[in-house]
Amino acid sequence: MNNNILKVHSIFKKLNVGNIKILNVNQNSPSIIVNNNNNNNNNNNNNNNNSSFSNNKNQSILSSAYKGNNNNNNNKLSYTTSSNNNNNNNNNNNNNKIEEIVKSIKVSPFTPLNILHPKLVGEKLYSNDIEANNNQKEFKAEISTLPNGIRVVSKQTHEGVCAIGLYINAGTKYESAADRGVFNLLEKMTFKETKNNSTSEIIKELEEISMNAMASSSREMINVSLEVLRKDLEFVLSILSDQIKSPIYSEEELNEQIEVCIRNYEMITNSSSDQLMTEILMGVAFGSDGGLGNLVIATPEQYQSITRDKLFDTLRKYYVGKNIVISVTGAEHSQVIQLVDKYFGDIPFTQNDTPSEHSIDSTITYKGGTDACVAGLIHKNHLKSQLQFLIEKQQKLKENLNNNNNNNNNNNNNNNNNNIDNIDNNNIDNNIDDNNNNEEELLNLEIEQTKISIEQLELQQVKESSWIIAFPHSGLSTVAENKDIINGLVLQSLLGGGSSYSTGGPGKGMQSRLNLNVVYSSHRVKNCHAFLFVFNKVSLFGISLTTQSGFLQDGIELVLQELLMLRSTMTQQELERAKRSQKSQILQNLEMRSVQCDDMARHILSFGSYKSPEQICKLIDSVTLDDIKKLISKLAQSNPSVVSIVANENEPILTAEQYNQIVKQNSSTLFK
Repeated sequence: MNNNILKVHSIFKKLNVGNIKILNVNQNSPSIIVNNNNNNNNNNNNNNNNSSFSNNKNQSILSSAYKGNNNNNNNKLSYTTSSNNNNNNNNNNNNNKIEEIVKSIKVSPFTPLNILHPKLVGEKLYSNDIEANNNQKEFKAEISTLPNGIRVVSKQTHEGVCAIGLYINAGTKYESAADRGVFNLLEKMTFKETKNNSTSEIIKELEEISMNAMASSSREMINVSLEVLRKDLEFVLSILSDQIKSPIYSEEELNEQIEVCIRNYEMITNSSSDQLMTEILMGVAFGSDGGLGNLVIATPEQYQSITRDKLFDTLRKYYVGKNIVISVTGAEHSQVIQLVDKYFGDIPFTQNDTPSEHSIDSTITYKGGTDACVAGLIHKNHLKSQLQFLIEKQQKLKENLNNNNNNNNNNNNNNNNNNIDNIDNNNIDNNIDDNNNNEEELLNLEIEQTKISIEQLELQQVKESSWIIAFPHSGLSTVAENKDIINGLVLQSLLGGGSSYSTGGPGKGMQSRLNLNVVYSSHRVKNCHAFLFVFNKVSLFGISLTTQSGFLQDGIELVLQELLMLRSTMTQQELERAKRSQKSQILQNLEMRSVQCDDMARHILSFGSYKSPEQICKLIDSVTLDDIKKLISKLAQSNPSVVSIVANENEPILTAEQYNQIVKQNSSTLFK
């Protein structure tokens, strides 16, 4: 008898591998002996002994699964295959021992796969047997409007999970100079204490039921989204309703979130990140006096000026029925309507001072132009202004300390030292002095840290320069009228882009023009890609570029060569690849519940209806070479917005005026 020892980890208590049943493993030394009665001639007898353990395939399965050691015979546990009748008597004792060991094994803390998980008890995917039998049908988005103006869009799915989103038609484009940063701060105050629940209670409940809970704000929208099991839909809607109707906005939490916003501002301005470039670009394209030109982030001084009253006033003014869209995937539309009406039905349609989106959009005009700065300059200026503020605060504190000391000396000279009331007053004054001294020490420390940060920033050597060019394009609201946005999406895929380091793979644009002809042209190009920033009225189509210091001008020439010569050099094959790539990206993204929920809500907010993925794909298929050529001509001949963040002030750049001059001089060749 040959003994093949297979090492098995003790977690494997009971496994079935092929027709070999491994009942248990010795807890002290987890190994198994396979009693193999076959000799070396078994290879000739495999067809006659199907149930024997002569099949080498079974041995290889066990060996590869457990990485067994065939040379170790210590502490062995024996058993035989079911077809080995000759050894039954010899193994009865062993089988009895195995059964005793099985009974003594502790129960796993994990729920077995053949038992319904406690979290899913009571969950019913379909409302009736007819729907369950018809579970392969295609679900479509349904839209309804409540009497108070709240729009509800939902789409049933075959899953037992819901994606829920609350979308508010509000954002930084609605902010005036007096309330800059208020919407960003409102977003940060989501899931905080209300009149009905404390912050800890809300967080605890959401942690138990939600797979993903987040809030975000942008220029045109604020949204709160969650993913939960279908049975928790009502609870989530009640939480979201409570956030709108009964917030507290305590001073402690407000100050805490103001500090978070200030840290975000410092983090963004202390780099040449894409977000910083985007913020500067929006100011150049639409002006910095309001509308889309407003930055998503505000300055520290603007955040610190926001009070609880301002938050409540903004909530009252903008969180009204006509501005709200609630989007849900994975639930019956009738159920969603009923729950939304229950928890949001008493929200007013509008307020007297609620601005309309049309009135705001009518003031938005595209301007264009050029802006350039040295990397780190924005953050350096912020640190210098902060240092000046701290020094002024320190001087005021010293003046207050001197005044308090003079007052204390006068009081001590005029009052009787034996008076008990006077002793109490002296103790209070001493406590005030101690607090002031502590505050002065903290101020001194903060001033020193700010000075060190300024010195480090001045010594810092930036090795990269960035450049971005953008052109005005049609807004999302035009989708119902034409396919300009669709043409822009296809052009974006056609130009594509990439970075100097990429793992490759499908959908990463490895064969796109900007990647092949710009990024791969030189190791000094760090990244280059086309983008389309979509807004309701006016969008921006452009190209961004990052290179090593000293190579920016050469990189810009490569970008302009691709952009301006694309009209005459692109092929039908490239166009078809770009259309397939764009459809693939859209459909792949819509497989995520949160993206599908967000997509439906954005459509409703922008143009009041919903275009299905099938409709979007048909529009993409209808794009022709002439459509792309017309779009390129329109973009290239418009006044661009150009932003540069360079490593040093001697780095040459291309301005909007210089670009316009190049296009004008070559228009007869480029656009014939």
